[in-house]
Amino acid sequence: MSTFVPRLIAVDLDGTILNNSSELSVRTKNALRSAISQGITVVTATGRMYPSALPIIREIGITAPCIFYNGAIVRDPLSGETIYERGVGSELTAEILSFYRKEGWYIQVYCNDMLYVKDSCDPRSKFYEKISKIRPVSVGEKFWDLYVDSTKLLGIALEEEDFRLMEQRTVSRFDGRIYTATSWGAFVEMTHPDVNKAKGLAVVAEKLGIDRSDVLAIGDGSNDKEMIAWAGYGVAMGNAPPDLRSAADETTFDNDSDGAAVIVERYL
Repeated sequence: MSTFVPRLIAVDLDGTILNNSSELSVRTKNALRSAISQGITVVTATGRMYPSALPIIREIGITAPCIFYNGAIVRDPLSGETIYERGVGSELTAEILSFYRKEGWYIQVYCNDMLYVKDSCDPRSKFYEKISKIRPVSVGEKFWDLYVDSTKLLGIALEEEDFRLMEQRTVSRFDGRIYTATSWGAFVEMTHPDVNKAKGLAVVAEKLGIDRSDVLAIGDGSNDKEMIAWAGYGVAMGNAPPDLRSAADETTFDNDSDGAAVIVERYL
């Protein structure tokens, strides 16, 4: 570890560089800014949609291509150029919507950087809106008839038992046909099966001419597992689940204790 010095640092947002109030602390912001000023490239790798992540990216001063929607989109935050994009597909999106409707579960659809919901007054929609600061498009019953090549779909259940059931049945029903990950103890995230943060990060690293052995990745959720395993050095947050911590090279402090900053400061 003493000889490892990253050329590229990839950080998750929620639960990693953002605290439990969805805020970027002064210490973490300064650590990331200092890394950039010293010539280390910093990028974000998040499940968030592009418009939701962009204010945080700008606050840090990140200029390199970043990963959004768990890797379904890689985009330059300065020019807005999309470098990579892979959607779920219209037919499969419609099939997932039909399945969730039959089960009586809440789901929302992301397409062309817009968020579509059946009812924006639904408590689950409000819960997500508070986190993402993105106002959804409410389309009523027409929601179930959407036929779009979605970037991502997100099921939400606010009760743990409902959430676990949603996760298990979604994986069982669409095994191998979609990539699923969970976050916030309430979200079941669905993208194309070829999509994950590691593949998105590989696109960024190749574009920048950086070898994976020179990449440091930091995350806290199940959607960070592939990225942490792929990077030259992978760090799990102290608030990460046991399986992620065991897959990482190191576990740092939790997101309310500036765990990401502690790691980044090591290289300043």
